[in-house]
Amino acid sequence: MPFALGRLLRDGAAPLRDRRPADDPLTVTLILGPGHATPRDAGVPGELLAGLDAERVALTTLAEDEVEELLARPPAPEAEVTEGGALRISAARPAADAEPDAGAADDDGAAAAPAGLLAADVLLAAGWTAAPLTLVVPGARARAVLLTSDPPPLAHTGWTDGIATIGPSWLGGDLPLGADAAYVPMPVHRREDLVLIHGEEPFGLLAAAELHARRGADLSFAVSGVRADLELPFPFLGVDPGAEALAHAFASAAVAFAPPVRGWRPAALAMLACGQPVVAPDDDAARAALGPDTAILAAHPLAAADAAEHLIADWTDRGARVRAGMERVSAGWERTAAGLAAALRAL
Repeated sequence: MPFALGRLLRDGAAPLRDRRPADDPLTVTLILGPGHATPRDAGVPGELLAGLDAERVALTTLAEDEVEELLARPPAPEAEVTEGGALRISAARPAADAEPDAGAADDDGAAAAPAGLLAADVLLAAGWTAAPLTLVVPGARARAVLLTSDPPPLAHTGWTDGIATIGPSWLGGDLPLGADAAYVPMPVHRREDLVLIHGEEPFGLLAAAELHARRGADLSFAVSGVRADLELPFPFLGVDPGAEALAHAFASAAVAFAPPVRGWRPAALAMLACGQPVVAPDDDAARAALGPDTAILAAHPLAAADAAEHLIADWTDRGARVRAGMERVSAGWERTAAGLAAALRAL
């Protein structure tokens, strides 16, 4: 629970300071939400953040308790002896990690940043749960929310209005698509009788059960991204966890059922990057992420089974969709990191 939201609703967002002239590199502090110790916990790909280095963005990550500690840290006064021998207590000196003049108030009266890490060019909230704390930090120069799959709490109160957001299209942003570098086409044999199901979503499991009822022993099934003790009403092969094993699986099946598009790393995008023909649930997020020419989007499991039979039988359409998918999704996060860096500089 982001308890800083209560503070935000009561007092409002802290005023922003003037931006400094453009520096190289841009300094960004990523603030994590409650219960998140790492960006991955918040649903943010570490590979994306690592790619900011090449874009001359200096990124620091702070957990919620670290931000609260910086906000609560008392100023450290400096003492000096005057010519008359009196002891004078001077204004607080900046923290060791503070940039020059970070402790001084601006001419516009905005409170100064309490420490150097919070005096970065941009304070970036890792999802909406981190946004309330990010908004109440005094002395920020610019701030934004890096969108994740978590919705904003109590959005109906209007506290999210006017806040800059950054993310991929299916989360409400416009950053280029990315996928982990491990997901590339593999030199493996694609089995024409193999259907892959990723995850334990009803959409894929019910579609696979329908295919098994229709085709019986004509088809084989493999399941990835599930718990080890999963039981299904049809025989299946298990896929080992890990990106390398998944990349091989995503290059081996005639068709795969993907789970709904969620977060920064939808399985459907990784499948497309590997050249895997895909059937996915039809919703706004899937249409934004996958486009019209890659995966077949199905409204329900029976329609998904129909789509899978079509892709198994129609090599021409399958090949066209595979090519479109590989053109749409490039392995790696370089283009996404470049788009993120440009968005941060434009705040």
